[in-house]
Amino acid sequence: MARAGPTESLLESASGAAGPHATEAFALLSDETRLAILVALWEEYDPPADDNTVSFSCIFDRVHYDDPGNLRYHLEKLRGQFVRQQAAGEGYELRETGKKVVRAVIAGAGVDEVTMDVTEIDQPCLRCGAPTVISYRDGCLTWACSECEGPTPEVTDTEGFLSATHFDPAGLDDRSPEEIRLASIATTWREKQMMFDGFCPDCSGAVEGWLERCSDHDEAGVCEQCGTIFTAWARHQCQVCKRHGILSPKTLALFHPAVISFYDDHGESIRLRADDFENARRVFDLMHGHEMELLSEEPPRVQVTAAIDGDEVKLTFDETASVATVVR
Repeated sequence: MARAGPTESLLESASGAAGPHATEAFALLSDETRLAILVALWEEYDPPADDNTVSFSCIFDRVHYDDPGNLRYHLEKLRGQFVRQQAAGEGYELRETGKKVVRAVIAGAGVDEVTMDVTEIDQPCLRCGAPTVISYRDGCLTWACSECEGPTPEVTDTEGFLSATHFDPAGLDDRSPEEIRLASIATTWREKQMMFDGFCPDCSGAVEGWLERCSDHDEAGVCEQCGTIFTAWARHQCQVCKRHGILSPKTLALFHPAVISFYDDHGESIRLRADDFENARRVFDLMHGHEMELLSEEPPRVQVTAAIDGDEVKLTFDETASVATVVR
């Protein structure tokens, strides 16, 4: 007996939790002409300008289309979701959703694979002090030690693995290897701070956080049970687009206003910039100097202490990876 064919498109049948709006959006962008229209509008887009409307004739010339009526048909399909038409009738401009699509392409999504071979950088391994290297593949910048196996050799196939950060290919342009490494850290830093604040950097959706702990943690170096040096760690996940992140509470403490002001009072800035290497080193030295204590196992609660010159501030994180108490 032959299997009955689907009554809907493959795209429609595949969309479950994403909902019909995802199906509609992908369907709208499946046509090359419509993508060309978005790019043409982007080329004319000037952020400081008060008026960014583009005439139909300008779009027609840029897209090099041979049928004005058919081009209007494609514009009408984009109108509302990705393109806005002015009341006068002839002017068109990108909506924020349209800008986001073009920005994703410009940042490197959908282009040929961008890679960077293993390159040594001027940053020693935090574990053994040996030189470290970076490499880039699949939209991810990997940092590794050139000599030791790294703190978590079981986590990845990369020899000497230290960390990996998602980084758009456009960020590789016009930067030295050291600048690329720092820029990737600064980018990830801000994205994780947004997640900690309950706000997804990708879709603006609500973020849920929770603490996880190692039930049988070995405090002597890297724990064989969990593969990390941390007794507990925080996870955050967007409830809309599923973006996920993991971070030590030692780092989360640097995002809290009480800790920022604490370091400011002692003449230490913990604000990361992509062009300030020395300050970045100081910030990470401060972070690694934080003391972390597991206060309870169920529910998990941890306390992070930052101290300078006999002065200190203590933050307690609850099971939702949120700051429950601050003591200074």
